[in-house]
Amino acid sequence: MVTGIVMAAGLSRRMGVNKLLMCIDNTPLIKRTLKIIEASKLEKLIVVYSDPAVLEVIREYEGEKEEGEASPREIKPVYNPHPEKGQSESVKTGMYESHPKSRGYMFFVADQPFLKPEVIDRIVDTFMEQPEHIVVPTYQGNRGMPILFPGKYRLDLLGVSGDKGGRSIIDENQDQTIFLPIEDPKVGEDMDTIEDYEKICEIDAERRG
Repeated sequence: MVTGIVMAAGLSRRMGVNKLLMCIDNTPLIKRTLKIIEASKLEKLIVVYSDPAVLEVIREYEGEKEEGEASPREIKPVYNPHPEKGQSESVKTGMYESHPKSRGYMFFVADQPFLKPEVIDRIVDTFMEQPEHIVVPTYQGNRGMPILFPGKYRLDLLGVSGDKGGRSIIDENQDQTIFLPIEDPKVGEDMDTIEDYEKICEIDAERRG
């Protein structure tokens, strides 16, 4: 089993508002992210949050699923009381709530609106073929998300600090890392500024026709 961990506890300092509550095509970004992940092969999903409003959106989405409008997969929200400590705090919070015997841990950012279920599945399939290796997608040669770590790195992930998250583990284990090229560079787009948001809304509208 591969456990998905969504890091949704960021402070959105550059946005001034919680970007995960901003809508793209009338859907809050966090809900859009969850729907994308739930269309993939992942069986277990943990969402690390800090804003109660994000939890409310997750609960609403879970309510829709109970009505048969989405995948029946369970989402486990986990509260991060110290988001100011950086991304590593979300990594550790998610890891503490995950099963210690998971084959792998796949980390997602919550602001990657053009991520595709088939990209997630490709990362998982690559990992299953070489389960001792970290799998990192690349977009036009640049490292991106989501990243899948084998279970053997559990203690390393529990020991990360600061805002680097698991990047230090990758840097120290490049001979055990598969860098997987993803053809569509838009899949790697994230949202850190109002300008990013406006650009993403334009691209989304174009893609929907």
